Amino acid sequence: MHLGWQAKQRPDAIAVIESGGRTVTYAELDARSRQLAAAIGLRPGDALAIRMPSGAAFLEVASAAQRSGLLYTPVNTHLLPAEVEEMAQGKQLTAGPMGDPAAECVQVAQGLAHYGFGPDAVYLSTAPFHHASPLVHCMSLLRLGATLVVMDRFDAAECLELIERHRVTHAQFVPTMFVRMLKPPAARRARDVSSLRVVLHGAAPCPVEVKRRMLDWFGPIIHEFYSGTEAYGFTVIGPQEWLAHPGSVGRAGDDVRIVDGVVHFGENTLGDIGHLDEDGYLYLTDRLAHTIVSGGVNIYPQEAEDVLVMHPGVADVAVIGVPDPERGERVLAVVQPAADDVTADELLAYCRERLAPYKCPRAVDFVLGLPRDPSGKLRKGLLRETYWRNHETRIV
Repeated sequence: MHLGWQAKQRPDAIAVIESGGRTVTYAELDARSRQLAAAIGLRPGDALAIRMPSGAAFLEVASAAQRSGLLYTPVNTHLLPAEVEEMAQGKQLTAGPMGDPAAECVQVAQGLAHYGFGPDAVYLSTAPFHHASPLVHCMSLLRLGATLVVMDRFDAAECLELIERHRVTHAQFVPTMFVRMLKPPAARRARDVSSLRVVLHGAAPCPVEVKRRMLDWFGPIIHEFYSGTEAYGFTVIGPQEWLAHPGSVGRAGDDVRIVDGVVHFGENTLGDIGHLDEDGYLYLTDRLAHTIVSGGVNIYPQEAEDVLVMHPGVADVAVIGVPDPERGERVLAVVQPAADDVTADELLAYCRERLAPYKCPRAVDFVLGLPRDPSGKLRKGLLRETYWRNHETRIV
């Protein structure tokens, strides 16, 4: 099945609903895709970069590229034209988001069908299309005839309102979005989410307490996957399986090895630190690049972040290593407060009650906001650079 087949069988079915309310039918999406394919003027195998906001127009261009046999790469809309040009000259825009985009969408559509995605599915896309997972999922679901509800940016209150208004059946999130949905008072979360049948999440490890609260709220419908844009490595774990192995990202396959604490898929690695339990389930500790070395001891900041983010006075948090003349690095919590009266001493004590002292921050900096991209991923390297700039030790 493909977009043209769906348009022929169900021309008036809604293909896309944008967050502003605009709707596009399968017939309209297919017709615009065909017009673009005829006008692009490229040959099969050529590459195309798409720098557009998430929405129906983006999907029309991507569909035109697929039916023309083109490779396409989604480009972050926050990049300046000069930056895009530099990427093009460096041959960084010559491949699709996952290699052959059309073949990838066919494969993902066959996995997704297992979760009940089909013509009656209403799928909420919460992250920008310049990330591989939301784009590939949406392009795959157009092959299955689903209705896509596309958010141009994530907002917790709007997300819950869209679920209720459009009777969303399937959705995909990242852990930061879970945290943002859990933070508002119960009155703001009093939306009807009973239409949800399957919720997927990935992109980053989810704090155990956050996952438990989401399961209590949404019910046992949350499935987690672990993979990478590089297209190697994949694990998945369902709600009941996760409750038996809390914190796991799924049972590892034969190609998974732990070498010096780093997760390897065959000869490849995504740069994550992790371990396997006795049943073969994989757990992620942190990103290798985020490891803090303080006084010769490795500290994994995700542990402290998972604790602090659940404090009611914390809206967002990042734990990083900052320069220290004696220990090399000192553990610092950079916090966006959710309450005016929260104090550093309160947060440090909260962390020490739940973690070994050496894993906890020595200090807290309060900020107005943390550098996150539109999908919710923390730009920790940019944050670290703020503290390491003009220091004699260079960040690698």
